[in-house]
Amino acid sequence: MTTLADLTATTPGLPCRTTPDLWFSTDPIERHDAAQQCRQCPLLLDCMRYALANDEQHGVWGGVDFEARGCGSDRGFRAHRTRGEQPCPMCQAAHDEAVEADRRRLLAVAHAAGGTVRGYWMHRRLGEEACVPCKRAQARKSAERRRAVRAAAERPVAVLGDRRAVEPAPGAPAGVQAA
Repeated sequence: MTTLADLTATTPGLPCRTTPDLWFSTDPIERHDAAQQCRQCPLLLDCMRYALANDEQHGVWGGVDFEARGCGSDRGFRAHRTRGEQPCPMCQAAHDEAVEADRRRLLAVAHAAGGTVRGYWMHRRLGEEACVPCKRAQARKSAERRRAVRAAAERPVAVLGDRRAVEPAPGAPAGVQAA
C-alpha cells in the first residue's frame, strides 16, 4: 500500500513540502492561503483521507483547515454533521456537554419561576428525578388536560344527517363550535 509520505516523496514541487510552516501556522489567514494552494494539488484527496484516518487536529490537510473545523467543540460537532460525517469522539463529547449545560440553564430558569412543566421535562432529559415544584407543575398541567378531555366528552353532540356537529360550549360566541 502506498502511504502519503511515499506519494509526497515522489511528487516534486508540492508547496506543502517546500514551505511547511504555512500549513501549520497559527495565523488563520496563512492557513487559508495554504488551503487555497492545496486546491491544485494532485494529492488533495489522498492527503485529506490521511488526515481523517489519523485524526489530525492541526494544520491544513487536503485543502481543509483542521483547526478551523473546531474539532473538540460543539461547533466541530455541527461541522461534522453538516459534512455528513460521523462526529469524532471529542466533538461528540463537547456536544453532549453543551447540550447538558443548556438543559441545566433552562432548568435554573424553571426553578427561578417556582417549578414548571418544562423544568419537569428537563429533569427527565437529564436522567434525574424531578424536584417537587416541577412535579407539582406537571401534575397541575395533567389535571387541566384531564378536565378538558372530560368536559369535551360531556358536551352534547347533535346529529345532522350523516354529519355530527358538536354543540357550542356554554358561553362560546355564536357560530363558534367547540372541538
